Amino acid sequence: MSDFSDKRQQALEACEKVINGIEDESISISSALLLCLKIARLVNDIDGQEWLGFEYGGYPTNEKGFITGEAWIIAKEHGRVFKDKKSTGIYTDSMFPELCSELEETIKSMQKALNNFTTQGFSAAGEYAAIATGNLTHAVTQQTNALLKSIKLSKKRLSILKSQYYEYALKWKIELSFGHLTKTIFESYQIKIDQYYSALPKSILLKVSTIEDMMRDGNSERYAQVLTSCRRLWSDVSKQLFEETFPAYSSDTFTARDGTKLKILGNHDNNRLSAVIEKLQSKAAKNTLVGSEIFYLIDWLEQINDNQNAGVHSEVTEEQAMRGIIHTYIALGDILSLKAEAEQSSSGQDGA
Repeated sequence: MSDFSDKRQQALEACEKVINGIEDESISISSALLLCLKIARLVNDIDGQEWLGFEYGGYPTNEKGFITGEAWIIAKEHGRVFKDKKSTGIYTDSMFPELCSELEETIKSMQKALNNFTTQGFSAAGEYAAIATGNLTHAVTQQTNALLKSIKLSKKRLSILKSQYYEYALKWKIELSFGHLTKTIFESYQIKIDQYYSALPKSILLKVSTIEDMMRDGNSERYAQVLTSCRRLWSDVSKQLFEETFPAYSSDTFTARDGTKLKILGNHDNNRLSAVIEKLQSKAAKNTLVGSEIFYLIDWLEQINDNQNAGVHSEVTEEQAMRGIIHTYIALGDILSLKAEAEQSSSGQDGA
């Protein structure tokens, strides 16, 4: 397992601990926070690390003791800001700054203190006994109510933080689980498609190898060359598939099923692929690409081709280069898969 995959797996396990721990109440909220910090680090979530860092170490203040503007925005995004009614009757935004560990300790301390407020064991005699007893009872009641109110407020604030940590872990669990699923699906797809690519001429396969080498190079100037190579691969495969699908084709145009005349000479790679798809579709028994799916794929071909051509005219990022490779690989792979199914169908009919 690669270092990247190992980190994603560790993050997924941490997500499970947070979610199950909060649901089962088997871990403290401060422990859930530490696990969320671990998740943010493992998935390289910079925004998450900043927010959770504030949650763990406290929100920064300026020289006047007020929460800084940036920290205030982050606190508001994560439920710490509330409407506070002033004595004038006007509501203003306020923020509770207590950390979850502080709230947990406060609740424990107040609950312990609550048990100590009692009139049990108290006795008084004399003419002022009734007054003394009444005063004590009133004082205990006041203190008890004040503690209960404080406990209720602290629990409410702790619940807000708990829900934030839970939602953070749940969000990443869904994303990481989906990523694992797509990785498994793509690997299965790759195993199937690679056999079709391997049947292409050696001159075309060398271009695939060249693209891989340029991405490994790590030189940013190579990324534009990667898209240029993808475009050349696209063009070579379109010519190869057209020649195989339409051997000895002499016209410079192809008449589509709807009567449209498509130019197929020169750099009209997408037109050639459109002709190939239409022909293969008519032969494939499974009807792999039907109706709107054909138009969707052809439209996708146009977008991929535009992306490849961008490498000739502008600065290209690593992400754009990777996207160009993946989209080129999948789109051509779908056409090669359709070609294999059409050939298999034709072979079955000949055998019959």
